[in-house]
Amino acid sequence: MSAYTLEDYQRLCAMIAKGVTALEVNGEKVTFRSLAEMTAIRTEMEGALGLARRARVSHPAYRKG
Repeated sequence: MSAYTLEDYQRLCAMIAKGVTALEVNGEKVTFRSLAEMTAIRTEMEGALGLARRARVSHPAYRKG
């Protein structure tokens, strides 16, 4: 079971979109140091919740002529 919920993930994404670095939830204040920290946590949440985006792998092909 993940320590994160989908609601936590959605809240963090909304904060990133708005440029907000602090919020209060249920009387608990959370402050992030930077946008980089927030995006790193978002990536961690995506992996924990099974929302991770798959990296696109490209294999270039070359033809003569």
